[in-house]
Amino acid sequence: MHRKTAFYHSIPSVNTSLAICLVLLCCFCHKPNPEDSLKDTFTSFTQMDFPDVLHLKGLPDSVTDRSVHIFSDKGAWFGYALPEPEQTELAGSFSGPFLLTQNNGLWLSPMLSRLELLHPETGLPIPFHQNATIISNHAYPGKLVQVFETSTPSLSIKTELIFISKSSALTRVMISNTDETLTLPVSVRWSGEAFLEEVTFSEQTSGIRINFPDSEQVGMIKVNAMDGSSFSANENAYSITAHSEQSEKEVVQFTIAHSICFSENEWQKESSIVDNALNEAGKFFFQNTLEWDDKISTLLSQIASPYDSSTYHQIAIKCLQTLNTNWRSPAGFLHHDGLFPSYHYKWFNGFWAWDSWKQAVAIAYYDTQLAQNQIRAMFDFQDRWGMIADCVYRDTLIENHNWRNTKPPLSAWATWRVYEQSQDTAFLSELLPKIEAYHQWWYQFRDIDQNGLCEYGSTDGTLIAAKWESGMDNAVRFDSSEILQAPSGGYSLNQESIDLNAYLFAEKLYLSNICRELGMTKKSKRYTLDSRILQQRIQQTFFDEEKKWFFDLNLNTRKPILTYGPEGWIPLWTLVASEDQVAGIRNHMLDSNKFVTYIPFPTLAANHPKFKPDNGYWRGPIWLDQVFFAIEGLRNYGYDEDADLFTYQLLNRLEGLKNDRGPIRENYHPLTGAGLESYHFSWSAAHILMLMLE
Repeated sequence: MHRKTAFYHSIPSVNTSLAICLVLLCCFCHKPNPEDSLKDTFTSFTQMDFPDVLHLKGLPDSVTDRSVHIFSDKGAWFGYALPEPEQTELAGSFSGPFLLTQNNGLWLSPMLSRLELLHPETGLPIPFHQNATIISNHAYPGKLVQVFETSTPSLSIKTELIFISKSSALTRVMISNTDETLTLPVSVRWSGEAFLEEVTFSEQTSGIRINFPDSEQVGMIKVNAMDGSSFSANENAYSITAHSEQSEKEVVQFTIAHSICFSENEWQKESSIVDNALNEAGKFFFQNTLEWDDKISTLLSQIASPYDSSTYHQIAIKCLQTLNTNWRSPAGFLHHDGLFPSYHYKWFNGFWAWDSWKQAVAIAYYDTQLAQNQIRAMFDFQDRWGMIADCVYRDTLIENHNWRNTKPPLSAWATWRVYEQSQDTAFLSELLPKIEAYHQWWYQFRDIDQNGLCEYGSTDGTLIAAKWESGMDNAVRFDSSEILQAPSGGYSLNQESIDLNAYLFAEKLYLSNICRELGMTKKSKRYTLDSRILQQRIQQTFFDEEKKWFFDLNLNTRKPILTYGPEGWIPLWTLVASEDQVAGIRNHMLDSNKFVTYIPFPTLAANHPKFKPDNGYWRGPIWLDQVFFAIEGLRNYGYDEDADLFTYQLLNRLEGLKNDRGPIRENYHPLTGAGLESYHFSWSAAHILMLMLE
């Protein structure tokens, strides 16, 4: 069955002139036949099946060292890494934490709590690191684990680190005697110092306090209560000593917690969680296993059949880990959970609008609550006219929220796709008036001639912010753009953009879906009618019959801006193009001189004189959101073989994906597949995941 008619409800024609091949969509992206995802028997996966999918090992050598990548969980604003296996002198300890709360990312310490074993009688360190043999040293989804053995004394030691909340990480040390003839009392000491000279340590009755100057932030280091524990601290360093006796083959357990809270009040609430975890560590580690095994199994059970193999499972889990580590909990101006584009790049420590919409769709496959909150997080920054800020931050000490522009309207798509997973009609009711206000804002402030076709623009009248609003900041189609002031007070580019109007077409259909689901039949039909009118205008206005491509249109000359870029295939993804138009567009998309590069679908045709594949940003490199739109656009019109081939090429050629522990990147070189720009990029992970799940 044809993809368009297989998954979309047909809409009766209102009149003959509007009888365009339009269908009311339940979703715009390919959804496989339900039988494709059924397994003969349900396969359960565990976090232990996926060691070191990402390389999260190393010791930072400075406060700003970005060569060491981290693990975090539960929306924490800090994270950790493992030492390299050959760094046996660091066995049993964890690198970090790396703080996302300080100057857009700084290492608090190279190793805040370094583990030592002490001679029970002399109190001197036992040099066990000198004869340590590393048995395993792995970063699993949701957990860091080290196992090593020593010969003098003969011990087996396992250390594990998990997050127990958004504010606290728990480390468990389990020591067992492997010498049947030896009875050995055990004492341990954790000690550390800060990279940051201004950070100091002080003794508390129950642990060590980390003091952050000129900040309300509170840090605490605590151990499980046991007789004989002792603390010491000066301004620059601290140590904690804990004692226990170990008899033959007995396993002794020690636990230590790190907490980073934004205020004293938050710490007071957090302290009871920490105390429970220190006293019942086994329960918290067991819960971590249950949660992650369930999350992994839920995600992998939805993998499309062509990718239901261990190789592609590894890629899916890499996407999951990337998204999870970029997850930040509510703090400061951010009132809901959401994701950074990349924790690793210091200028991405905030939430961006169209990043949020894309990330939410992928997240919904394994965590609908987080996906909903990701959408809410941006609507928290909706002004009284309906505009949503481009990007927002926890605080504005370094950067202000960007109200100079917004981003392309994909919120209705995201809301509907999250609803498909959650079936939460209350969420639809909550978001509907907000999406409607945003939708109408475009027509009020970004339609300078009030002809029903919108332009990208800015609130401050700057050309650069208007280009940012498209999301394709330095795209060639904007090279000759000018800024115009509208009677409404807003500012628009002097061109109507095909992608923007195609997104608005899709938004009308998603609003129709939402209204229909909420029983608002009359309003649903109105949005359907509006979409038909817009579809006809888009097909007639933006499509060049001679060149067989959709182009932006200059407002003054009404002539097309003849640049072949991804904006031309967005109408396929939104289903606004006619069948005849798609046939011509597909020919360009499959042209090896234009878009079938080694990695398919660059952001500018490869035969354009301004094509810059290496660090060209939106002038040639591969952006995976646009590749997703291209592939799913082809699939929407029945070109499944094309879509399958390009998906396969993507998954098998991108650096860092197949059989590789490298990070997912912001964009990629179209001729080599090499990763470019920032590491651990959320929307790249989201779109890779969607292609494997759709």
